Amino acid sequence: MRDAVRASGAGAFLVGGPVRDAALGRPCRDADFTVVRRMTPLLTEIGQRLGTRGFRFRKRGVTTWRFAAATGEVDLVDAVRRGLEGDLRRRELTINALAYDLGSGRLADPLGGLRDLRARRLRAPRADAFRDDPARCLRAARFLAELPGFRVERETRRLLMAASARARRVAAERVRVELDKLLAGARPHDGLTALHDWGLLEPLLPELLPTLGCAAGHGRPDVWRHTLRAIELSATRPRLPSHNVVRGRDELALLRWTLLLHDIAKPATYAVEPSGKPTFHGHEVLGAKMANRLLERLRFDTRARRRITTLIRLHLRPGHLADAGAPARGMRRLARDAGEDLPLLCLHAACDACGSGATRGTARWRRLSRVLRRLPEVQARLRKLPTAPLLTGTDVMRVTGLGPGPRIGRLLNELADARDDGLISTRRQALAYLEKKTR
Repeated sequence: MRDAVRASGAGAFLVGGPVRDAALGRPCRDADFTVVRRMTPLLTEIGQRLGTRGFRFRKRGVTTWRFAAATGEVDLVDAVRRGLEGDLRRRELTINALAYDLGSGRLADPLGGLRDLRARRLRAPRADAFRDDPARCLRAARFLAELPGFRVERETRRLLMAASARARRVAAERVRVELDKLLAGARPHDGLTALHDWGLLEPLLPELLPTLGCAAGHGRPDVWRHTLRAIELSATRPRLPSHNVVRGRDELALLRWTLLLHDIAKPATYAVEPSGKPTFHGHEVLGAKMANRLLERLRFDTRARRRITTLIRLHLRPGHLADAGAPARGMRRLARDAGEDLPLLCLHAACDACGSGATRGTARWRRLSRVLRRLPEVQARLRKLPTAPLLTGTDVMRVTGLGPGPRIGRLLNELADARDDGLISTRRQALAYLEKKTR
């Protein structure tokens, strides 16, 4: 890009996130450029070097040219009329208003972004920065999650809160993308706390509002604070069982979406026993349904919704197994039901338990941690067994005369347990076992 700029005589700057991240010593994933002189010759030069033509689009009054390169997409903003400073003032924060001159190799910082970086301060470059595009409120919260130790300047905080009600107009896809990045950050709980403090939960995630003030259990913080603590533990993972199982940012975001939503139905299922102890019977089942509706609203794909809602539906079972003495059949059944996401379920259960105030020295924690460490071993042994079932659901209905329904699933589970126990190993033995069970 630098060579193309020099060859064309253009005035072009690397801007925004890459410059900020370079100043912070962080890896750079994006490449955005602002062109202030000789745009047409530069486009021609880049097209010749890449062997492809860019395409132009306009968004919120800004013209951008996009090229597909081997390392990803390259965007060039046309700021010939607006000038460099005018282009940088469009940005939501001064730390994103830094520019590196590709021609001279000098840094341009007309708005004091470097000073704010050194002070670890998030500051808006103008009063209407968030009013013009309310999605920037969410981006500011995301930066608190991604940049540990940063804080929001007082006037900028006021501007964020004033614009928060407009956030309900933000497209669902943009909300999902920003929340994914927030949840994959180094301190996601700081970003979520900011969403609450700035009044963004109500327009963006109204389903979570009832968790504020709802008791999470006897002697525990409310559901919202418990959720934040569990997510914080997923970021620090202080030698928890399965603490090293997360593979990449996408899987990390998936785990934290599950933690964020796993108790979403506790307010709806809240009841109090005669002893005064709160209960939440069935909150994992209702929570999976509520979470699916929320994820559909945010345009999550089917596979991501299925993985998150399955983890929510299963999230109590490791604790139940620990309380029951880790029965072999129950361990195998959970290992089968969780499938590829069993490691995430184990880490979720550890964060959930510790986030509820569980002390590691207690007998219950010791029981749970043993279960969480044994479950992956159980699953590894199951994978060595034949995977094809001895009988199908159709077989079960033909032999028993039953119609479709949950009992067929229970019988199939019993057959799988019997094979795992070594009681049956062939189709003939499975048929005999089934006839005996349903006689």
